Amino acid sequence: MRVNEAGERLMGDQPGVSGDLVRTLLGILRQRLGLDTAWLSSFQDGTQTIEVLDGDAESLGLTTGKRMPLSETYCVRVIDGRLPNIVPDTLANETTAALAVTQKAGMAAYVGAPVTGHTGAAGMVCLVSGEPKPYLGEEDLKLVKQVAELIGTLIETPGHRSDSVDRRHLIRRVVAESDFEVVFQAVHDVTDGKVVGVEALSRFHCEPFRPDAFFEQAAQMGLGIELEMAIVRRVLALMPQLPPDVFVAINVSPAAAMAAPWSELLQDVDPARIVLEITEHDAVQNYAALDDALEACRTHGVRVAADDVGAGFASFSHVLELAPEFVKIDHSIIRHIDVDDARRRLAHAIADFAGQIGAMVIAEGVETQSELDAVNAAGISWAQGFFLSRPKSHEHGFPAALATAEPVDPIDAPVDLLGERRFELALAHSPIGMAVVGLDGSFLRTNRALRAMLGYSRRAMSQMTFQDITHPDDLDLDLSLVNECLDGRRRSYRIDKRYIAADGSVVWCALTAVLVHAPRDQPRCFVSQIVDVTADRVREAELARRATTDPLTAIANRSAAWTRLEQLDADGAGYGVLFCDIERFKSVNDRHGHHAGDRLLVEVADRLHAAVQPFDLVARWGGDEFLIVTPRTDARMLDCLADQIVATVEGSPIPLAGGVEEPVVLTVGVAAHRAGDDRSIDDVLDLADHAVVEQRRRRPRVRRRLGVSRRRD
Repeated sequence: MRVNEAGERLMGDQPGVSGDLVRTLLGILRQRLGLDTAWLSSFQDGTQTIEVLDGDAESLGLTTGKRMPLSETYCVRVIDGRLPNIVPDTLANETTAALAVTQKAGMAAYVGAPVTGHTGAAGMVCLVSGEPKPYLGEEDLKLVKQVAELIGTLIETPGHRSDSVDRRHLIRRVVAESDFEVVFQAVHDVTDGKVVGVEALSRFHCEPFRPDAFFEQAAQMGLGIELEMAIVRRVLALMPQLPPDVFVAINVSPAAAMAAPWSELLQDVDPARIVLEITEHDAVQNYAALDDALEACRTHGVRVAADDVGAGFASFSHVLELAPEFVKIDHSIIRHIDVDDARRRLAHAIADFAGQIGAMVIAEGVETQSELDAVNAAGISWAQGFFLSRPKSHEHGFPAALATAEPVDPIDAPVDLLGERRFELALAHSPIGMAVVGLDGSFLRTNRALRAMLGYSRRAMSQMTFQDITHPDDLDLDLSLVNECLDGRRRSYRIDKRYIAADGSVVWCALTAVLVHAPRDQPRCFVSQIVDVTADRVREAELARRATTDPLTAIANRSAAWTRLEQLDADGAGYGVLFCDIERFKSVNDRHGHHAGDRLLVEVADRLHAAVQPFDLVARWGGDEFLIVTPRTDARMLDCLADQIVATVEGSPIPLAGGVEEPVVLTVGVAAHRAGDDRSIDDVLDLADHAVVEQRRRRPRVRRRLGVSRRRD
């Protein structure tokens, strides 16, 4: 992105969008959001350059062409997710409050949206204010993003053309020189671990490294099929070096399957060992053409697998069209199948469907023993995944079956009851926290994932029990479930519980514990799977808070007030309500705009909060109406509270944008429910509302400032 001294942006040698046009767009944004300054910046070589400015730039020390390290800006933190796009109050945000630029430039509110070019974020549209703007919301951000997107469509970042050429050359070199590695992951029989087949997987040694990203870039450049064919040829060339009694699965896209010269490719191999895995991530536009291509392969003995079933386009209709010999259930379905009933049901459905069309089912991405057990319970005979074996080069060979440990004396070594190869792999490599726990609660063995989750060393955990690190409020439930297992009333249990981490923090986890028995059905130990669900708990708490919070004023909303009234009513001790209404609020909106009205509401809410006690609830009832719910019912005390509220709210004019100040006049209606008066919540609210109406009716027609007159029930 480049803007010359005249403000004219250039795309190569051709003029593009005018700096005046960008400045006009920034001005519209600034006025619409009620902010002081707006600018467009560009990014290059770790530096931010101000390209176009609008508004009060002098107070921020900004000028067109000014450069600053990108690392010191809000922009880079918005792009990488450390900051939200909207910061209504920079001092209230821990990140922005600590940045030097916040104090230096006097930025109190910020909105920013990246300008995206061909290669990512090319710059930023930013708007700031010297005062906090609590009203800023998603609608404001949406408008900023639309302008940033418009600018992004008109820019071309330097180096884009050469980057594209370099990437194309890179992909072509990988294809021409076959500069990739092929590894094989075994497919196992679920019942005995025997290797029945292998899947060929490609690995790349240059950017973007990840196979899916590499294939995506190749496809975008029209080189996807060439790359797939190079991999197919390599796999076929390696087949003689693979075990002769296993099938070899090769991933091909529908487009590659239709374009490949199969007659030539299959000449020097045993086609009966080949399984073509047709990915489901790509929509098939012409099943008839694909069927013709696959039929030509099938005449040579090649078999077909529907890959990634459950993750792409129209799973069951896709399988019907392919009529495959194998159905591979995608890892997204298998993951957590042991604890997710919906996934179990879907896997059952796919397995049943495959059985009806005569296809063998393979589960992909098995990562734990529990998942393997659930796969077996679903009637799925074959599986693959890191728990069973990791991808390896053909040079390392494949065992006929997974090795199992020698039998041991269960009395001398109870943990070795779990010494199978599968469990060892699960414990070592599982991304889920796992532990073998003694009947007394001691940690006999723990895996790295669990220790990293809780912050303890292996030695530290070996010297502790689960009771030592369980939150006191959750311990009784956990122990009662353990005792039910030991008493024979259950074999396993699952709960959400809190652990105390090494640093003293609380970690919410989903615990699944299974009791393992020795011969003669004697309980020996527990195997526990522990998943960190802290983020889910925090998200749930935030959603619950939002459900009871007014988004503008950040105080309780109508729903929260009604809940409090119901609680007090159920207690039977009585309560009081004060209905507070802002007089002539509409005139503020009419004269100064809705942003000014929002600012006034926020300030009134803050003053109401300051006037009451912690046990009182201040809620926005709707529009310009507020409700205070208090456990106090004495008439004199309610009068005093009303006086305090009016004095605090009306004590001084409320400052609005642009140096404008607006006085506030509040009308307060008071009512109470006392024990034994049989009034319902609606009755009390109606009395308070009528008190407000009565005050207005009796009020002189002309008065400069309204105090408070109350009518008690």
